[in-house]
Amino acid sequence: MISALSVNPSKPTSPIYLLPRFPNESTGEERDWRVPIEAPSQMWTIHVANAFEKRDENGSVEIQIQASACSYQWFNFQKLFGYDWQSGKLDPSIMNVKEDEEKLLPHLVQVSINLDTQGNCQKCCVNPIKQWSKSSDFPIINPEYSGSKNEYVYAATSSGSRQALPHFPFDTVVKLNTSNKSTHTWSVGNRRFIGEPIFVPKGTEEDDGYLLVVEYAVSKQKCYLVVLDSKRMGETNALVARLEVPRHLNFPLGFHGFWAPSNCLLGNN
Repeated sequence: MISALSVNPSKPTSPIYLLPRFPNESTGEERDWRVPIEAPSQMWTIHVANAFEKRDENGSVEIQIQASACSYQWFNFQKLFGYDWQSGKLDPSIMNVKEDEEKLLPHLVQVSINLDTQGNCQKCCVNPIKQWSKSSDFPIINPEYSGSKNEYVYAATSSGSRQALPHFPFDTVVKLNTSNKSTHTWSVGNRRFIGEPIFVPKGTEEDDGYLLVVEYAVSKQKCYLVVLDSKRMGETNALVARLEVPRHLNFPLGFHGFWAPSNCLLGNN
């Protein structure tokens, strides 16, 4: 499937398709939803954290999308996460760039789309989430806020402290407050890297929960499941537990996961 995908580096915009979820409300006056909205940025959207809408008194809608995106030049279908699937070799250095090419890397962005009452696009803009400029990916939120306005976004990112492989693999989890623009981080030790964080809700507040993240220790060739208190991010007691994964279950970086409470598992009613 990867080899069937392609991008058009000569096109200055990126298409965004909006799929209507209100077929019974159609009046016949809406826009042709098969025609994409052209975002004024040449970007490849890798992962989406959340999307929600705000409607004003006139019926116009503003859609906000929080995501990670990178340039066409950086994204390599055949060597994603440093793994060359054709040769079977792992080389994370191919995911890094030269000092003056950081803008090509994955970064957190916010896409704003303004639609009139017929769904016609009045304005579309793409802006970086400026309070965190380092390379980042795998953005997530409290899943109970999915589709609704959220305040917090979490992502895997780089501390920028390594001379070799400064941007990838990731070694830090960042918590961003979209309201007051504050950031808080937790990082692993030397020669240790992390994968995608997962949010587990615990209480009634949006950031009350745990973050699960897989840590890989290169020198020991071991994996650990790290549990972080999302409210304590940036504090010395953010780490709740680090559980060693049995060696025969070790797995590489880049795999996705999710959390499901026991009452959502198959076989339970």
